[in-house]
Amino acid sequence: SQSQSQSQESQQPQSLAPLPIDPSLSSPILGTAIDNTTNVLLNLLRRANDRVSETDVPLLFEMPHTGAEIVFNILTQCYGLQPKRYLDPDELERARRQNVVDEYFVSSHDRPKEAFLNMRQRFHFLSTPYYQGGARLLTLKHRGRVVVMMRHPVVLAESMYLTMPGAVRGDMVGLLEFVTREDYYDNFLTRMLANVPAHVEVTEEHFKEARMILENKFLIGMTNDVAETVQKRLKLYFGWEELPSQQGCEMYYIKNGVMALPPVTIEEGGHYWRAIQKINLFDMKLYARAMSVFGQQKMRMPVHPLAVQKEREVVNEAFARLRNVDEPLDESDVPFFWHIPKASGTTVKEILSRCYGLVRTEMVKPPQSLDVYSKYILNVDLTTKESIEAAKNLGFIENGLADVVISQLSLEGATVFSSYHMGRAFTIMRHPVKLAISLFYYRQIATWEPTYRPEYKDISLQDYIELNGYYDNWMVRMLTNAKTGGLNDGHLDLTKSIIKNKFLVGISDHMPDTFRVLEKRFGWKEMKEGCVKEKLNRPSNSNKYPEVARGSKVWNVIAEKNKYDMGLYYYALELFGDVVQKMSDTAKMGMEVAT
Repeated sequence: SQSQSQSQESQQPQSLAPLPIDPSLSSPILGTAIDNTTNVLLNLLRRANDRVSETDVPLLFEMPHTGAEIVFNILTQCYGLQPKRYLDPDELERARRQNVVDEYFVSSHDRPKEAFLNMRQRFHFLSTPYYQGGARLLTLKHRGRVVVMMRHPVVLAESMYLTMPGAVRGDMVGLLEFVTREDYYDNFLTRMLANVPAHVEVTEEHFKEARMILENKFLIGMTNDVAETVQKRLKLYFGWEELPSQQGCEMYYIKNGVMALPPVTIEEGGHYWRAIQKINLFDMKLYARAMSVFGQQKMRMPVHPLAVQKEREVVNEAFARLRNVDEPLDESDVPFFWHIPKASGTTVKEILSRCYGLVRTEMVKPPQSLDVYSKYILNVDLTTKESIEAAKNLGFIENGLADVVISQLSLEGATVFSSYHMGRAFTIMRHPVKLAISLFYYRQIATWEPTYRPEYKDISLQDYIELNGYYDNWMVRMLTNAKTGGLNDGHLDLTKSIIKNKFLVGISDHMPDTFRVLEKRFGWKEMKEGCVKEKLNRPSNSNKYPEVARGSKVWNVIAEKNKYDMGLYYYALELFGDVVQKMSDTAKMGMEVAT
C-alpha cells in the first residue's frame, strides 16, 4: 500500500545528493529573484529567540555540503518525524499552490508515536535546499522555524568544487580556477538570504540584510560541532527526543555522518585559502557572525515546555533521595556536600577530614576503587555523570564506607543515595560576582585542573564575561538541570524551593558561623580543639587576583549576566541568617535557664 511504501522509505537513511552549481543548469539555490517579497517572507518566520509553539513549522534549510543530511536523518530515523522534502523547485511551487502546510502539517508532539507509521500526506517538518521557496510554503497560521547548518566558506567552496566533473581532490590550481570563473556563485549564503541574483554584485547592504535575517530568524548549527547542535540545541528547542526503540541513534548518525564528510585538503591560512576568503568576503563575515550567534544561543535559546518538563522530572527524582532540612536526622543518613567551585570548597574538604576525622569521597588515583588514601579519602570519582554511575556500582553507600559524599554535580551526585541511605545535603555559597572573578583568574593558573585555560591571560575580565557561550548562573543551572538554554523566573523559584527544603546553606564570607551550624546539625566534633579556626585562617587552594570595585562597570556586567544566581544567593543569605539567629536565640535561652 502507499502508506506501507512511505513507511518503508522513511526507515532508510536519507542522503542529500550534491546539487548542481553550473549556471548552465540555472542556479538550484538562488533561483529566480522574488521581487519585493523579502519582508513578506520574513514575516512568515518566527524569531529564533521566541519559544516554539505547536503551530510553528520546523524548516530544515538543507544548504549543500554542510552536513544538513545528518540532521535530516536524525529527525526522521531517531525521532520518527515525518518530512515533506523538496529537492526540486517545481515541486515547491506545486506544494505552494496546494497549500500543503495548512492542509497537512501536524505538530510533532500532537500524536502518539505509533501514528508515525500511517502519516500519508501529513508531515512534521519541511526540508529543502531552497530557502526562499521553502519559506513561501509557510502561512500566517503556520509560521516557520528555520534550522541551518553553517560551514566555513572556504571549506564549502572546496566541497562544491569537488562535485564538478573532472575535479581532483587536492588540486588547488583547479579549485582557484573554479572560484574565479565568471559563473562562480561567490558569497553563496549572503546571496541566498538577501535574495541577490547571480549577475548582481554583493554589497555591504546585502550583507547587513543577510546578517539581520541570520541572527534573528535562524536557529544555527555548526558542521564542526554536530553533536552540540543536535543534543544541546535542536532537542531542547523543539522538545524532541529519541524514540524508545532508537536509543543511541543520534550518536550513530552523528559519528557516521561526520566521517562521511570529505576531508579538507586546502591549507588553512595559505595562499589559496586567503584567495577564496577574499572572493567570499561577505560570507566570511556572515560565518563569523554565525559562530558568535551559535555561542549566544546556547545559553539564551528558549527551551521547549516538554524539555523543561523532562528537566523537572530529573530534578524531582534526584532530590527525592535527599532528606528535607526540617526532618530529624536518621543514623542511616549520609551527609552530601555540594561543592560549588571557588566557594571555599577545598578548605571545607580539608576540615572535614583533618579536623573532624571524616572519610570523604575524592578520586586520588584512577581507576576509582574502594581504597582509602591518607586515612580519610575514599577513592571514588563523582566528577561526571558517567563516573557517578560507575561509583554507584561499587556499593560504597550501602557499605557505609563514606562519612561524607562530595560532588560538584548536585543532581547526579544526589542519585548515589537510596531510600534506606538518604542524603543530607549542605553547600557553601559565595557571592556570584566574587565567584566569577575568582574563577576567571584561577583558570589562568590551575594547570592541574581540566578547566585550565592559559588563553585567558590574554583577555580582560570583561571580555571573559562577554564571551559567546559564557556559562552564566551556574548554581541555578546545576540545581534545575537547565545546563543550556535560556532561564526565567520559574527556574529561580524552583531553586529557592530546593535550597529551602533540601540544602543546609553556609556562606563563604561567614565561615565560622557556617561551621557552627554544620557542627550543630551533624554532631561533628573537632579531634583537636582549634583545628577549624586554624584551617579557616589559612584557606586551601586560594588564589590572589586584582580586586574589582563593587558597583563598577565590570561588576555590574557580571551581576546582570548572573542575575538568577544573584537572586538565589540573596535568598540563601536570608535562610542562613535565620538559622544563625535561631542558634543564637537557643543558646541565649540555654544560658538563661542555667542561671
